[in-house]
Amino acid sequence: MIWPASDVTKQITIDKFYSFFEVHRDSGFSFPGETHNFWECVYVQSGSICASGDERVYSLTKGEIIFHKPMELHKYLVDSPSGADLLIFSFSLEGQLADALKNKVFYLSEEQQTLIHSMLNYVRAKSMEFPSTEQTLIEHRYLLAFDRIPNYSQLLTTYVYQLILSLIGDGSVAKVSTAPDALMFRKAVNYLNNQIAEQPSVSEIAAFCNTSEATLKRIFDKYAGIGIHKYFLKLKINLATEFLKNGLCVSETAEKLGFSSQAYFSAAYKRETGMNPSEIELN
Repeated sequence: MIWPASDVTKQITIDKFYSFFEVHRDSGFSFPGETHNFWECVYVQSGSICASGDERVYSLTKGEIIFHKPMELHKYLVDSPSGADLLIFSFSLEGQLADALKNKVFYLSEEQQTLIHSMLNYVRAKSMEFPSTEQTLIEHRYLLAFDRIPNYSQLLTTYVYQLILSLIGDGSVAKVSTAPDALMFRKAVNYLNNQIAEQPSVSEIAAFCNTSEATLKRIFDKYAGIGIHKYFLKLKINLATEFLKNGLCVSETAEKLGFSSQAYFSAAYKRETGMNPSEIELN
């Protein structure tokens, strides 16, 4: 008897982890907004946080997870009095279903939370096999086993595959925050995106949002963790990377994004990314 074969189609692929750790953050903890060229997830094990991703703001409580796509400007603020216990992990992700995770916060079902707990029980147990001095490497503690236990990386990746594929299939999605500050932040960021080739002043942005400069600065500090001009520069740099990867030359990119000169653009790009824009152009 001849058995017919069915091909297995890989919907997503993870080939690198950059971090995987648990951490407790005290109430009021925040950090300057950041970007990087890989995915990052923040899962709330207890407490609550206010998380931003680009122009969107979400309130996350126990059992919720946010996915930050590559080059997304993001940060979080711990807003529960008792602080928050978080699982944070970052990785490269490719595949036709990856887009389904963009701009999303998911409520995890009991089964999905159980899957995360099983994954954590596994990595916690394996991490205990290493000397206590290495436990100080908090953000990489659970990655220490990658080169030391043959099946560790693939088993950890399998847990993450199961979680992501279950969420893409039927995950419950949380809505963005409608708090007044969150709506103001979204309006301001959308304005900046529409003015990407210009150099609007803080007073012009505040006027568009019908608010004061002081209020606008406070909102950016709350949700972005950086100043308005710095945030706008990061938007420009992120878009510049897209232009360069799509074949636009350095001089054209600088002009399209409103930089006063190619030299100024190249210096700003190098300062923000650590690379010369010509390196991106050549790739």
